[in-house]
This record gives sequence, C-alpha cells and structure tokens, in this order.
Amino acid sequence: MKRIPKMNLRRSFLFAGLLLSFYACKEEELVFPKQEGQEVIVTETRPTAKPTNLTLVSAFNQNVEIHWPALSDRVAKAQISYVDGGEKRVEVTDFTKPTIIHLDELKEYDFALKYLTADGTASKVTGAKLTPRPYEVDYKLANVATDKVDGGVKFVFPNTSEKTFKYLINYTVNGENRNLESENSKSDVLIVDKLFDDTKNIDFNITISDAALNRSKTKLVETSPGILPYKTLVPSFAYYYSGQKNAIAAWTNTLGEQVTVKAEYTWNGSSKIAQVSTSDRDGELLLEGNPTNVHVTLTGKEGASVSFDGVILPPKEFADKASWTATVSDNQAGDGGGAAALIDNNTDTYWHSDWETPAPFPHWFRIDFGRARFVSKISMIRRKNKDNGFVRYNLEVSVDGNSFTSIAKDIAFNPSNDGWQDYILPKTVKARYVRVTMTAPKNQDDAFTHLGEFSAFGY
Repeated sequence: MKRIPKMNLRRSFLFAGLLLSFYACKEEELVFPKQEGQEVIVTETRPTAKPTNLTLVSAFNQNVEIHWPALSDRVAKAQISYVDGGEKRVEVTDFTKPTIIHLDELKEYDFALKYLTADGTASKVTGAKLTPRPYEVDYKLANVATDKVDGGVKFVFPNTSEKTFKYLINYTVNGENRNLESENSKSDVLIVDKLFDDTKNIDFNITISDAALNRSKTKLVETSPGILPYKTLVPSFAYYYSGQKNAIAAWTNTLGEQVTVKAEYTWNGSSKIAQVSTSDRDGELLLEGNPTNVHVTLTGKEGASVSFDGVILPPKEFADKASWTATVSDNQAGDGGGAAALIDNNTDTYWHSDWETPAPFPHWFRIDFGRARFVSKISMIRRKNKDNGFVRYNLEVSVDGNSFTSIAKDIAFNPSNDGWQDYILPKTVKARYVRVTMTAPKNQDDAFTHLGEFSAFGY
C-alpha cells in the first residue's frame, strides 16, 4: 500500500480549511449581499429620508432610534442586544420604520446588532456605542436662557421638536402673584413684561409640561428685569441758573418718545411745582427764581416713574482747556503764539491777527470745547501791556460747528482795562462751539487786533 507523505497530508487539511472558509464567506455574501458604502452612523440628528446606511440616533426622552437601510429580501429579522439593568434583546421584523428603544439611564450603552434569515442563519455582529438624550422638558429647563428687555425678562427655551409643550411662569411683584401661561409648538420664547423696578431680583418658577408623556418639570430662575428706556435719561439731567432771574432743569431725550418731567422746589418760602410733557430731544423746564434744590419726577410712556434730587450750583469756570482747540480768521506768524495762545492759561502769550498784510475788520476766533456743555458766561483778557485792540464784538454759539446762533451783537470790550472782562449770557445755552467776532478797533486806522486769553463758565 502506498503511503501519503505527512507533509502532503498537512497541506491537504490546510487547503480544505481555506476552501471551507471561502465558501462560508461566499454563503454570507449570498445571504447578506455587500452594499457599497455600508456602515453604521451614530448621530443625534434623524435622517430626512430612508438612510443608505444603518443610522443610530441619540433621541430625547431617554430613547435611541435605529433607522434601517435597504436590506436584502433574504433578511427575515434583526436582533438587537444590550444591557439595561439586565440583558435585553429586541427583535425587529418591520424595517420600514425606525425602531425606538427606551432606556432607564442617561449613560453610554453598548448595542450589538445582527441580521438573521428565515432559517436562522446569522450575519456578523455590528457593535455601536450610544447615549440617549434627556427628557425634552428636562433639557429645556436645564438650558433655558434669560435676556433682559425693556421693563421685562425674555426666556428662551431650546427648540427640541414640533411637539406642543405647556409653559407656566409664576412670580410675585409688590406682593401680587402673577403668572404667564403659554402652549406653543413653534416658538419657545416667552416674555414677562410690565416689570418697572429693575433694581430688584424676581423669583420666577418655571414649569414645563409634556402632556404626551405626562411629565412636568419645575425650575426656579432668579433675575432682575431690564431697565425701562425712560430711566436712561436720568444721567442727562442738568440744573443751572439762566440769566439773573430763573433756573433751568434740562435733559437730553435720545429716545424720541414723550416723557413727563415734574419739578418740586421752594423759592422765597413758597412751595413751587413746574411740569412739562415733551418728546423734544433737548428738554427744558423753567424754574421760577433761583432755588438751590429741586426734586424731579420723571415719568415714561409706560406710566411708571422715577424720582431723584438735583442741586443747582453757580456756574464754574471750565477747567479742561487742554482738550479745547482754537481756530482764527487770520494770524501773524511768529507773534504772540498764534491761536493756541488764546486757551493756554497764560496771559503773557497772545493771539495777533495779520499785520504784515492786514485784512480789514472783522476778525474772529472760534473755540471748540470738544463736547457740548451748558455755557452761561464767557470772559476775555486783553494782550498784556497793549491797549489798542478791539472795542466791540459779536457772540455766537453752535452745537455742530456748522449752524451758529447769535447770542448778542455789539458787546462792549475795553482794551484799556487790563483785567478779565465778563459777559453773562442772557440765557444759559447748550454749545460745543463759541465764536467771537471783533467788529471795531480802538484806533480807527488799525486793521489788526489781538487778545491775551479766553475762558468760559457753565455746567
């Protein structure tokens, strides 16, 4: 009898094993044919159409969803295994709709999935890790955002689905219990308004209910409302004496909406009240006499009011000349220091108009304070040791530097006086620019003029 060599026998067994393995793979391909690009997708977004790949979705309400791809008609069912308090197994035979699995905990789960034919032939096992998302009401409350609006609070809840939720916000204002209730599926924004005191925090108890799941959740949010627009005008209030007989309460209304201003004060032992309702940008209220203190009540269009006190003080000399700029009609180079000498706080320097090629009167200079302010008085001093300057001038003011308003004309100036010479405005005015125009010289034959220093007073 002829013997088969051991080496050849080993090769025969190896070949037979490879052949069986090959046919086993072929058998699986026949039962579960390969599909191009087939893979497992783990996501928190549902596919908009039937997926080309197996899609596992982390869904709200502690669920996961399995969306099925197109499968071979040899596949009879799918089997999903996982651990949730114990071994769990789900069998699926309808692949036309997603499979939803509810889970007990918010943690990462290991899922094992395989397909089976009608005769029980199983595919390879596909594994995936997935974490469910919380209940929608829990998620909405945990991620609610607040934003202050005019006289209120805006609550913005994350939009999770098209489902309708019931919102209830309870709060207390000045001992009065209030609530806001809404049922909505499109907008998750609620605004609590008519909250007039922005200085105090309010406790808002927010409850969201999901009727479909019979689940409610409550959360306490503490915040203060946004400031009402009219209150932003308070810092703009200024109080000053206007001329010799009256005082003024003035403010800037940047809102363009009507406000009411009431001023209570005492003058000559009598209680006085002045009031005006206006939407003017530059609001002004005249106070009789020269009171020193005033109590103001400001009321906005909402009907809410704020009160504060003001003190009316004598005008002060503006001390910020370093931030001013001076412009002149003409200048004699190298003589006195130029336009800047008018506001350098040094009476030894001066501005001199052009005397080499002198232009006839008038000559002028313009001061820019750098910002608008209330001006009640100007003061000027002549050039030191010279008494042949100008004797008359005009005074104008402007807020924008383009349109000037005349305050007075032919104001007298005495160049023989070596001290400061003041001019009190008939009425305190708001101005950023002051323009002084010299109209007449002391000596008839002089075409030039000069000045040592300029100053201004106000608030």
